[in-house]
Amino acid sequence: ERFKLRHIPRASTPRLAPAARRGPMDPVLELLRKYDRSPDGTIGVDELHQLLAHLDRSGYWTAEKVRTVLDSAGADSATGRADLTAFIRALYDDSRDWEAVRQSLQRVMDSPEWDDGSYAPLLIRLAWHSSGTYNKADGSGGSNGATMRHALEAADPENAGLGQARQYLEQVKAAHPWISYADLWILAACVAIEHTGGPRVSFTGGRKDAEAARAVAPGRLPGAEHGIDEGFELDDEGRFKGWEKLAAHVRTIFGRMGLGDQEAVALLCGGHVYGRCHTSTSGYAGAWVENPTRFSNEYAADMVGDKWIAVTHDTRMPDGGPVPEEVRPAPGKRQYIDLSKYEPEEDEQEVRDAPDATAYPPGRYVCVSQWVNCREKPDVESAIIGRFNQEDALSLVAVKVFGTAIRGLAAQGGWVSIVGSAGKTLFSRAGDLDVQFLCGRYRAVAPGGAPCFEGLAGEPASSRTGAGDEFTVSEIAFGQDGDLQGAVLGKRADLGQGSGFWVLLYSPSQGLSSELIVQGYNEKPRKAIAGQTGHQMMLVSDMVLLWDEGFRQHLEVYAEDEERLKDDFGRAFQRLTELGCPWSKDYGPASGSQALEAVAAGGCPFLSGLAGAGAAEN
Repeated sequence: ERFKLRHIPRASTPRLAPAARRGPMDPVLELLRKYDRSPDGTIGVDELHQLLAHLDRSGYWTAEKVRTVLDSAGADSATGRADLTAFIRALYDDSRDWEAVRQSLQRVMDSPEWDDGSYAPLLIRLAWHSSGTYNKADGSGGSNGATMRHALEAADPENAGLGQARQYLEQVKAAHPWISYADLWILAACVAIEHTGGPRVSFTGGRKDAEAARAVAPGRLPGAEHGIDEGFELDDEGRFKGWEKLAAHVRTIFGRMGLGDQEAVALLCGGHVYGRCHTSTSGYAGAWVENPTRFSNEYAADMVGDKWIAVTHDTRMPDGGPVPEEVRPAPGKRQYIDLSKYEPEEDEQEVRDAPDATAYPPGRYVCVSQWVNCREKPDVESAIIGRFNQEDALSLVAVKVFGTAIRGLAAQGGWVSIVGSAGKTLFSRAGDLDVQFLCGRYRAVAPGGAPCFEGLAGEPASSRTGAGDEFTVSEIAFGQDGDLQGAVLGKRADLGQGSGFWVLLYSPSQGLSSELIVQGYNEKPRKAIAGQTGHQMMLVSDMVLLWDEGFRQHLEVYAEDEERLKDDFGRAFQRLTELGCPWSKDYGPASGSQALEAVAAGGCPFLSGLAGAGAAEN
């Protein structure tokens, strides 16, 4: 009844059947016991449909309307099921527009100003570290409180660099002042994980910001070298002496939160696929995987399948040179780096003829690889300025053969391999260039700006679009004759200098004069991504997952099964970020009944009734 009052006009709200009105909570409890067959506290379309049909015999509640209710409660898109508590909260939380916050977070997730063009890894780390202080013994710590806002917890060395994340989210907090920092940090991570191809993590709001007295002192987060012997003494397998103490430390940290080996490995395999370390903050350097802005099982697969070497700041590599700068730790720090870049190729590559570019004309292309680098120039040694992921669609305005590869120039700037040098197809052609995908906002990128023309015959206009200027294009035309043959032009529709003229976007002779501005990619000009040599690193605390038998059994599963990791990481991350929250089953030393009472304090009569009726049996 409450949902209908919120979503349909009052005059058209059907009356509830009289049978549904008897007693305040008894009918609801009876129906829940009768229809709730789930062992995990979730509710799906079938159960909810039966329940609502029994309460309201008017026929209003169709299966489609039930799905709408579940969607509003953050139902899992794959299973169509929602957490029962989240469902109840969604019905009573009128004033909070969570979807608007999600949209705001989506808009700030990508930026060329930050590592690898994305803030997602940093925001995931913020949520991880704000949650990872939980202590199940006394219920202290955890995400409910956002106590990293206070100096004591912010000063933990393991939280170095997270001030950037907290400050970055202030713009979202300002736009939605009703949301607590505690909820904002966790929701930002959930959005970041989904945005980067990871699982959709169920989110329940209701965390409160706590005073400084609840801040957690340093020492609850795992230390990368905790317990290993001083110096650089390794055993016969290349492991630092004392690594067993570090493995015990990692197990103790997760055990203090009530998490076991499997959840610990899932959280590390899913969490450390994101981002990179910096000597300026942690003292360590480098990314764990080649693409640190996309969810995958690469962390687990590479740890199991690659060879690793322990290094310090002064280690000499097998080729006699220093440790590559992008994975070179600060003096006094120890880590591991991947040796694959130093090993010769075992097999000679098959000699291939240059491909036929006429089979790949300019047009609309879709990425069919897990991810593909986008480079500033067609040369494979040029700077990487972005990455495109599977199913991303691009308008390629030019296609050329380079050696044994075919590369295309994207309308938003940068070159991608359509067919790689080894013959692998990375993009498939979806059709010709479509003007609807080319109209929009542009930025002149040629050093001298973009030339303008009075018409499509090529008559030069009296003005020119200056370098760096942004403008709107409402029409697209393709040059057919003379100097404009093969060119792409756009008609300016804004009121700036050159309005009404045709601006050169691309020509075979001048290349890309103006780039299409795409939200989440190049609202600001792209910059070269750091660490482009492909070197990877692991912390010593990562490597214990490989060395410890209890951890390794789970690591090997995830190295082979990305979907299993995705599922397990999603569940483990939700549990981690709800530790210490009133609706969590891990609500510290409180009983289940106390937890329900805490949630019910938010004003939901359904949960109040449950708590009063003796919720332990539910």
